[in-house]
Amino acid sequence: MTASRHKAERTCLGCRETFDPQQLVRYVVSPQGEVLVDYRKRLPGRGAYTCLKRQCIDDAVKRRQFGRAFRGLAGDVSAEVLTESLVAEVRSRILSLIGMARKSGCLVSGSNLVMMALSSPDSFTLIILSADISTGIGDKIKSKARHLGVPCFTFSTKEDLGHLLGKEERSVVGIKPGGLANSIIEELSRYKHIAGEF
Repeated sequence: MTASRHKAERTCLGCRETFDPQQLVRYVVSPQGEVLVDYRKRLPGRGAYTCLKRQCIDDAVKRRQFGRAFRGLAGDVSAEVLTESLVAEVRSRILSLIGMARKSGCLVSGSNLVMMALSSPDSFTLIILSADISTGIGDKIKSKARHLGVPCFTFSTKEDLGHLLGKEERSVVGIKPGGLANSIIEELSRYKHIAGEF
């Protein structure tokens, strides 16, 4: 008989609830006493955790939970700095996944090509619209995507998306079904929670 393994859980420093570590943000303290966001959970050392919510980060800082978690080794902690760092980490992860989708041929970019592809059901798992897309084009794509049940997310700018894809400005990107699409949706949802955007 195979013994069942107990899955380790971690407690959020803010709300004090316990979760699977994969649902939480990990932090470590540097030798200089700076609390660092370890979003990919790769940095060495003792870890502390919060939910992916601004409120939990704010509460952890207000209650001096980082100091307790790191046994007095952490210096002054700013909720604003930690939140900005976390937003940057999640954004970086999303851009990395979009780049991987491009390399693996799981992506269509450009409003005309995306609109054409939306003529076929199951063409995309999600659509990403730049924050500075024109209202007319954005509304057309959202309407067609809504009709097909394809979720739309607003993220980044035309210039950034184009640069990432090695092209000129791109205001819309469609991600084809697959594991990468699911990972991008998960990260975009996290970005929404922590950045409060789209």
